[in-house]
Amino acid sequence: MTKPTSPVTVRLNAEDAADLQARVERGEFASLDEGVAAELAELNYRRAAEIVGGSDKLEALLDDLEADAVDLTRQTGGGDLLTELLARGKAR
Repeated sequence: MTKPTSPVTVRLNAEDAADLQARVERGEFASLDEGVAAELAELNYRRAAEIVGGSDKLEALLDDLEADAVDLTRQTGGGDLLTELLARGKAR
């Protein structure tokens, strides 16, 4: 799922910015951009898990979708989110 993007500015409080910078310096992320993207991905995952009733249910849903080879590009509404989550699940 590749969409054209434009630059976005994200403001963090000083404590969160320092924590993220420390994680980059430890090698957890290659860059601040990667760290912010990873944190947003985690936030989206938690949000999706909350919507479907927990992470176990979300993982089961993603497994079912993968097993059935559902064409999520034809979905509307949450299709983009499900496609992204399925891709992340495969990456794990």
